[in-house]
Amino acid sequence: MGDTQPFVSLGVRLKQLGHNVRLAARPDFAALAASYDIEFAPLGNPYKSLLRSEEVAAGIGSGNMLKLVKEALNSKQRRTFFDRLDTDALRAVEGAEAIIYKSSWIPFSSIAEKLGVPSAAAMFMPLTRTGSFPSFLIGGGKDRGGTINSLIWRMTEQFVWQVARKFDNKMRHDLLDLTPLPFWGPSARHFEQTPLFYAYSPTVLPRPTDWPGRIHVTGFWFSDPPPGWTPPSDLAAFLENGPPPVYVGFGSMPSGSAEDTLKLILKALDLSGQRGILLSGWAGIGEGLKLPEYAFGVQSVPHSWLFPRMSAVVHHGGAGTTGAGLRAGVPSVLTPFVADQPNWARRIEALGVGPPPIPFRELTADLLANALRQATADSAMRQRASEIGEHIRTEDGIGTAIDLFMRMVRRGA
Repeated sequence: MGDTQPFVSLGVRLKQLGHNVRLAARPDFAALAASYDIEFAPLGNPYKSLLRSEEVAAGIGSGNMLKLVKEALNSKQRRTFFDRLDTDALRAVEGAEAIIYKSSWIPFSSIAEKLGVPSAAAMFMPLTRTGSFPSFLIGGGKDRGGTINSLIWRMTEQFVWQVARKFDNKMRHDLLDLTPLPFWGPSARHFEQTPLFYAYSPTVLPRPTDWPGRIHVTGFWFSDPPPGWTPPSDLAAFLENGPPPVYVGFGSMPSGSAEDTLKLILKALDLSGQRGILLSGWAGIGEGLKLPEYAFGVQSVPHSWLFPRMSAVVHHGGAGTTGAGLRAGVPSVLTPFVADQPNWARRIEALGVGPPPIPFRELTADLLANALRQATADSAMRQRASEIGEHIRTEDGIGTAIDLFMRMVRRGA
């Protein structure tokens, strides 16, 4: 969801400006696109079944990115992941006059090259080498200084490229009639005319000075609830019948035993004396179960509506959920799993808007209860979260990205 919702938001704004828009994403998100009246083109197999597989869930739960990719891209999972992506992608771009694609989906760069249309890449965490901060994918997120940071970022770039290399070059040869890209990946020159939009706030992570000019930090790409959306009456009643609760949800992350995770959350709420809104997510936490009176379960609800009504938000630290928590102006308790999540968790702590993160694999009811007590009672933390939220709400990440892209398109024309 965190990788797709921002593109939906971008599509909504582009439609408001008079453009025709088609969203290409995994089949899981067809209903999301429909709720915003965005034309949809499915890409490959659903993510949900892939993430719920025992091997991938174990990799995510380990907190080790290399183990996750090893498990996710074994022969069976790799076929599931890449199956039909090439032909589906070509169908999705039929008739397109411009393409904005997720930067880690390198094959879309090849498609734009073949079509000869303007293109831009976008991503929700940094994936470009820099000495200013540590890699968001590998290396544990520890700042080792400019030289070592840059070296690990070079490894990160290879990590991303090597995952896609075989698929991308096969598509270039079989479907696009393009020469294959080198083993070590496309050079910087290959992308020098392609803008890259990092859709997070410079307030949270400032733009490094060693990045080339084509790279922009635009601000988060936030979304409003779908047109005509109203909260369920029982959810509204729960919110009205007591003090502001805390939100607990781990998005699309599998969390091992959903039953054990639910017990942990409920015990933490009880120990801390908090009411809670529990998102079942793709792990199905509490789904279809009767919860105690101090807890309310939801399958899905717009963060932009819910989070400002919370006293604190507990989540996995995905870029989109992190941004939504910051925008709401309430403290965040992060329980990162893998990939970029530990780094966003460190930024939350460094900004003073949340207690020290608790890796999900180390999470206990006592640790979560203590973090909830701090997030809901620390007046300095709550004031800082309010100030950061007020500042982020003045940023227009989508508008900035569109303006930059259209300037590039006009120069090209």
